[in-house]
Amino acid sequence: MSSQPTEIARVAEVRGALVRAELLAGVAGTTPQYRGRIYRVGQVGSIVRIPVGPTDLLGSVITLAIADGPIIRRWLDIQLLGEVDALGVFRRGVSTYPSLDDPVHFATDDVYSRIFPPPTQLQVPIGRLASSSASHPVTLDLARLVLRHSAVLGSTGSGKTSAVASLIQTIAAGGLGRANIVIIDPHGEYVAALGDLAEVRSVTADGGLRVPYWALGLDDLLRVFAAPGLVEPIARNAISDLVREEREKFLRALDDPWFPPEAVTADTPTPFDMRKVWFELDKRNRATYSEKPGEPPQVPLVDEEGDAATLKPTRFRPYNTSNLPPHRGLLYGHFGSVPGRILARLADPRFRFLSATHPEGTDDQLPSLMAEWLGGSRPVSILDFAGIPSGVADVAIGVVLSLLFEAAVHSPLDSGIGRARPVLIVLEEAHRFIGPTVASPLAQSAVERIAREGRKHGVGLMLVSQRPGELSPTAVAQCGTIVSLRLTNPGDQGVVRAALPDTLAGLADLLPSLRTGEGLIAGEAIALPARVAIRRPSPEPRASDPSLESWIGEPAVNELGVAVKRWRGRLRGDT
Repeated sequence: MSSQPTEIARVAEVRGALVRAELLAGVAGTTPQYRGRIYRVGQVGSIVRIPVGPTDLLGSVITLAIADGPIIRRWLDIQLLGEVDALGVFRRGVSTYPSLDDPVHFATDDVYSRIFPPPTQLQVPIGRLASSSASHPVTLDLARLVLRHSAVLGSTGSGKTSAVASLIQTIAAGGLGRANIVIIDPHGEYVAALGDLAEVRSVTADGGLRVPYWALGLDDLLRVFAAPGLVEPIARNAISDLVREEREKFLRALDDPWFPPEAVTADTPTPFDMRKVWFELDKRNRATYSEKPGEPPQVPLVDEEGDAATLKPTRFRPYNTSNLPPHRGLLYGHFGSVPGRILARLADPRFRFLSATHPEGTDDQLPSLMAEWLGGSRPVSILDFAGIPSGVADVAIGVVLSLLFEAAVHSPLDSGIGRARPVLIVLEEAHRFIGPTVASPLAQSAVERIAREGRKHGVGLMLVSQRPGELSPTAVAQCGTIVSLRLTNPGDQGVVRAALPDTLAGLADLLPSLRTGEGLIAGEAIALPARVAIRRPSPEPRASDPSLESWIGEPAVNELGVAVKRWRGRLRGDT
């Protein structure tokens, strides 16, 4: 045994940043005490210290092994991660390497204090080191967490929703009252934990989430209303012309010198009424006339006038298959099923969050609507999508994220959102919206764009998922910080392993054995990769399993009347 109470091993082999150290006799399996605290020796993921002159090299234990033989050998494999210089300053990376027989020490409180900064407003506590009996606090660099993107991953029941709720509670209650945190919540889980700190907008509630379709560019409009892969070029060109004309009408009525109508395009984010676009497209697609195309006077043969506002199509007299009138118009049938698909989307009560923003007069609702999405004067906004199908949620999420990102891109440096006041998007159940099998690409396109370009425009992304193997590789590759709770599926573990640096990929072997609420955190927001017992939120999110207490008792018939009424009411647009 060494005379130094913290020494546990001696360097036996050095292969670049990988060090093998043989445990001292009598150390293996012990829990030494030092300054009144008990330390665990050789725990995978724990930090060790190797003094080299005035510098302390720091590394993470990645393997604990034993070899039988005439002499039983026990050793540690250590991955060097950083160093503390003579002035006590910690930095990642190493400038020197240990020599053979150099001593290896377990890390003590003073070492941890140099690695993990103390909590501040922008250095947010997330939990305590799981490998240290001293329970040393671990903090995250909030700027790097937000602007370099992150992912919180974990199997169902591992505590990932609680981890996110705890982190946001700490941020919002820590003097950051002007934070911009937008939570995309498909199950309504976060309201219970963050209701006092957040503005909640539900897609299904009257006066809830409203999404202005008219602020989208042409490509996204087609994704929302008409399935772009099924839109022929002639229909696309017609829709483009009609959208541009309607936008131009709004600008002429607005009479604002900042917005010259002649400069408008189909992508200009100004209000227009999609009902009018559908109405005119449908008329061109079905109109019959008294004369053949090109022969004046082209008089439409109308049986019953329609109405755009009430989605009532115009009825025309059926065309004659002979050479007699009524004759088909020049564009008869050229747009195929596109007008019908647009009508179906406009009439679908599940998409009333879109129809609730049909423009009235010259009132530009976009600034106030986006301010609602950002929580108004509150630091957290919860956009609640509970109770609607994934395809519907995908549209709403895609529109919201696209418009928020565009607002950030076009905000000046000293006002608005983005670089002047960054935004963090928390996407719960991320695999539902950015996986390879999603039905609609609108949300995936928006998320991947934020992942690629968000940093330079002040928009951060936090992906939350229990199935990381189903996430978009483009989005995951951009996440600078990974918080992984327990993962049991080998494919999901592989995603985390691939996201870690090659030298730390072995830490992914810890994932199946993590306790509930315990996470492996690595990346730019944390000084060194660490196994962390994440603090519990208070209050808790509504993410726990239902109780089976209701099963106790005598047999009884289930009462489903209220459920069916609510179900039908929601389908027809009621609350």
